[in-house]
Amino acid sequence: MSARATAHGPLPKLVSLLADALRRRGCEVETLPWGRRTEGESSFAKAVRRPRDVVEARRAVKRGRFPIVVVNTAHDWSTLVRDIVLVRALARSDRVIVLHFHGSQSPRLVAPGSGLFKRATAALIRSVDGLFVLSVEEQSQWLSFSPSSQVLVVRNPRPALPQARALEGDRRPMILFVSRLMAGKGVFDLVRAFALVNQQTSCRLVLAGDGPDATRVQTLVADLNVASSIELRGHVNDEELARLYSAADIFALPTSLGEGFPTVILEAMASGLPIVTTKSRGPADHLADGEHALFVPPNDPDALAASLFRLLRDPDLCRRMAAANRVKVREFDPDAVAAEYLAALERIVVARTGEQLRAT
Repeated sequence: MSARATAHGPLPKLVSLLADALRRRGCEVETLPWGRRTEGESSFAKAVRRPRDVVEARRAVKRGRFPIVVVNTAHDWSTLVRDIVLVRALARSDRVIVLHFHGSQSPRLVAPGSGLFKRATAALIRSVDGLFVLSVEEQSQWLSFSPSSQVLVVRNPRPALPQARALEGDRRPMILFVSRLMAGKGVFDLVRAFALVNQQTSCRLVLAGDGPDATRVQTLVADLNVASSIELRGHVNDEELARLYSAADIFALPTSLGEGFPTVILEAMASGLPIVTTKSRGPADHLADGEHALFVPPNDPDALAASLFRLLRDPDLCRRMAAANRVKVREFDPDAVAAEYLAALERIVVARTGEQLRAT
């Protein structure tokens, strides 16, 4: 079960890639929609639609007689209640249920406070047989919170972008940011860092994505007097995104959120871009500082500016990082990811039933 294609984000594409790769390994896979129906869905719409979604999901799973159900979801207050209702509606003695968290608030589970959030989380995971997370850091925190749970680290497959020619026109070196425009993604830090870099060398910044802080970003760009060097593209389709990756010289995502492994980093790696990001979760697991990426502290525009300036002034370093990323990203090819995913599912099935998982 996964996010609907009508909502923004990479999840429907990632699940489709993984499902196809699992089918090539002999598995029978069917995907069912779950979660918000549209981008910006109102609280009222969620309250009205989600009970109906649970009923529809239960009917579909029952009709298909699925022995294993994987629910692709997030872990926050907006998803906890709906997922508790769903997994309890799906629970059966002969069915294995796995939650695949694409980012989670696991630090809250091992820090003081958040008692109600912890109790709700405990109620959720008591109703399932295993958890998939995207980083060793998350796995450690989840196991500290619930030592008896089956918590396994998996990868997301990298999506293939369409072939596209680089954009023509402005020849200044281009820094690219692709994500939702919100403070946690580091977009304000990036704009401030870019203003510092732009004082020392001519370059430009392209922000691709929309989000709740888009107006505040525009205001900051104007206040820093860098509007002539920063372009806000809004949400872009795959073809336009491919052109942006092809035209870019550096990819930057200074996020401070507890993400797994952002898909945009995989896309940037496949496009042969050096990366500037924060050292947390998936990037910390898979990327080496100075080889694949330059790691910066979150919420530190000065450090971010220094790393961006270093890359802009060192084309040899950029070329080495680009080559290393093109090689590294092959580890995330769908068939390689599917093999690991199937092995992880088998561990959970064996722990629950004592029987081996067999592809059909």
